[in-house]
Amino acid sequence: MRLRNHEIHDRINGNLKIEFAEQDVSSYGGLELFKRYFRLIGLNDRIRRAFRGYEFDGDYGVSHYILIFIALWITGGRRLRHISFLEDDPLVRRLCDLKTLPSDRSVSRWLGQFTNDSLQALVKLNSEIVMEKLKSLDLPRITLDFDGTVLSCGNKVRWAARGYNPHKRYSKSYYPLLCHVAQTGHFLQVKNRPGNNHDSRGALAVIRDCIAQVRASLPGVVIEVRLDAAFFTPEIVGFLNKSRVEYVVKMPMWKWTGIKDAVNETKYWHHATPELSWTRKSVFLKRWGKAVDVICYRKRISDKPGGTVGHQLDLFSPDDGIYEYFVLQTNKRIQPKNLLEFYNGRCAMEHQIAEIKGEFAFDVVPTRDYQGNSAHQLISVLAHNLVRNFQIDTAIAKKRPASPKRTNIFEFLSLKTIRFEMVAVAGRMLNVAGAKILRMNQNIARQDVFSSVAGAIDRMAA
Repeated sequence: MRLRNHEIHDRINGNLKIEFAEQDVSSYGGLELFKRYFRLIGLNDRIRRAFRGYEFDGDYGVSHYILIFIALWITGGRRLRHISFLEDDPLVRRLCDLKTLPSDRSVSRWLGQFTNDSLQALVKLNSEIVMEKLKSLDLPRITLDFDGTVLSCGNKVRWAARGYNPHKRYSKSYYPLLCHVAQTGHFLQVKNRPGNNHDSRGALAVIRDCIAQVRASLPGVVIEVRLDAAFFTPEIVGFLNKSRVEYVVKMPMWKWTGIKDAVNETKYWHHATPELSWTRKSVFLKRWGKAVDVICYRKRISDKPGGTVGHQLDLFSPDDGIYEYFVLQTNKRIQPKNLLEFYNGRCAMEHQIAEIKGEFAFDVVPTRDYQGNSAHQLISVLAHNLVRNFQIDTAIAKKRPASPKRTNIFEFLSLKTIRFEMVAVAGRMLNVAGAKILRMNQNIARQDVFSSVAGAIDRMAA
């Protein structure tokens, strides 16, 4: 049915007068759903138990500060100063169990109280939340991806150093190492490091710890590890072989490996697709003192006889203008084509890193203290993991078909989408017949979402 013009258009004759007054109005009505979920999983009690025995000064508890960060990021804030823009929102205060929020300086001072010992409480809390969810899913395989990312810092930030920074070449930075669970998108662990560290430095300890956590919580599960060329070291590869962990690591095409000569000597290639072919090689590495079995791939990038114009031809270039070459080393017994797809699945980790940087302020450096900034990173991945669990438990995340790439088994929504569809909803707190009610404007699409999520939480509580 078509509408008449006067039913579509509205006449605006002037500007609205703007006033500010105290009232029980919230801009984030969807926080009530997260409040119910956090109460159901006992998040406050979990935090208190994790930090039992650690002393922090101040009028607010550790659970209050962590929930303040979670509320800040869910509502779209990033910086500590954005907390002041939320202090009068009744649902933000309700989520944090507070009547008034601390100032940004109080939060910064609280972060500065972290020590290496108290950081382990956050590590343990995050690991428990991730492992409980993985255990409930009863997955036959757990695939762990490891990678680092650059966080630019100021010159006065402790333990920051100049290193590999592709965006700000001469800026000091951190270079945290993250462990990512491919099936669910959780981050199992994050280890903060100065920016001048190589990706593999300290990585073996993190890899060993993450594998031990998975085996202790999920006995019998098959563990897979995917690593890029920066982790191609005899210590890491040797540990994975001895630990009976299935792995695939990209071999760097450096001169000392001799892989370029081996590839150039190859006369026959097995064709996987019209563009992709492969061959097996055994390369003796002098630095390792032993031979390594690898699978070499070449992918056609040009049909021109002379190759693609603009490609640099030197010893470190992985292509010759016609083919692009790359090498994988593995102990998995699968077809080379499937192995390549499996390895390429680790690229999904980059999307999750972009998510925590953009939506959970992982790239923000709020203090000058190394431990405080490390705590901020851990709380960031904790919030990300809680939002993932929220989507799984409330059936927002739908199942995806299995793939050789071994990526997410669920189709998750980004926090930006969740914020738009269910969090950023204006609502008024009312007292009706002695009971508090959150009343929001009528919207059929949003009402369906709220009913579905609230119903899922109620069924969990039953």
